Amino acid sequence: MPEPSIHDNHGACPVCDGRPRVLVAIRHPGMRHLTGDLLAREYHCWVTSDLPADEPLADALAHSHADLVVVDAADFPDCCLATLHGFPPARAVVIGPEPDPGYRTQALAKGAGAWIPRERVGEDLGPAMRSILGCIHDPCPPPPAKALAGTAGAGSATRRR
Repeated sequence: MPEPSIHDNHGACPVCDGRPRVLVAIRHPGMRHLTGDLLAREYHCWVTSDLPADEPLADALAHSHADLVVVDAADFPDCCLATLHGFPPARAVVIGPEPDPGYRTQALAKGAGAWIPRERVGEDLGPAMRSILGCIHDPCPPPPAKALAGTAGAGSATRRR
């Protein structure tokens, strides 16, 4: 049974109470893995999945039912606007190659929800995602002790591949 989407949630916080689905569509394998690991540390806030190297972004979005996508600057907006078929660019976090404000300005002007330079992903990705998704916390609160006990030793319970 699919997990509830943030769009189905009527709770107080669409992120903490809704478990949004995040597609990590970063092409560089090391950066994609690092990003997934960072997101897995965000308690129970979201469920992540990776874009397989050989799968088109549109196909992955169609079957993942993602609420947010993390994508390389080189793939935004060209691939996104042409292939997202209704996926709102404002639900995209664009990862840029360097901290040049020109890249940020360009991505935001084309509708991105956030832009982060590659070297700031560890510090800025979680807060940017929470902001885009409407989370009222910073950071997400830890899950109740009962939920933590159920995931102890299970590895990254929030990450799917």
